[in-house]
Amino acid sequence: MASHYGSIAGGDAYFATRLHSDAWDNASPSDKQKALYTATRYMDRLNYKGQKHTVYELMEANEDATDAEIRAAEASQELEFPRDADTITPADIELACYEIAFALLDGVDPDIELENLGVQTQSYAGVKTAYNRDQQPIEHLIHGIPSALAWRILKPYLRDGRHLRLDRVD
Repeated sequence: MASHYGSIAGGDAYFATRLHSDAWDNASPSDKQKALYTATRYMDRLNYKGQKHTVYELMEANEDATDAEIRAAEASQELEFPRDADTITPADIELACYEIAFALLDGVDPDIELENLGVQTQSYAGVKTAYNRDQQPIEHLIHGIPSALAWRILKPYLRDGRHLRLDRVD
């Protein structure tokens, strides 16, 4: 089973056509693999529309499936994609994964970036940092995605932010 979206070869092909791809081009295969894995983990924390393909198949075959069967079907598919009737991961999801992996290889850390947004004044001698906590954070960083481009690719796949998902626990 896949542990991340896309592949090193797919990333190499994608970045071969993209300007300013040095962070990917100069990374070792091991670091590329780690970046894809980490990017996938960041992506799979988001709340996507629909349901995992395995749950969709179960519900199509048995609309009276028990909670235990639904949880088992959900657990049997490691990643969030494919979803609903799709049997493969959409190309956009792989592209978003490549862009996030690139940002990670380029040294972008969404936590640090989010923290830096609030920095108003910074000094070196005497080590002084002043924060402005009134700054509105950038949406992709709030959600832990280090690439604005990847966020724009992912956004159409996300549920409405006001959507609430409830699971009944026995």
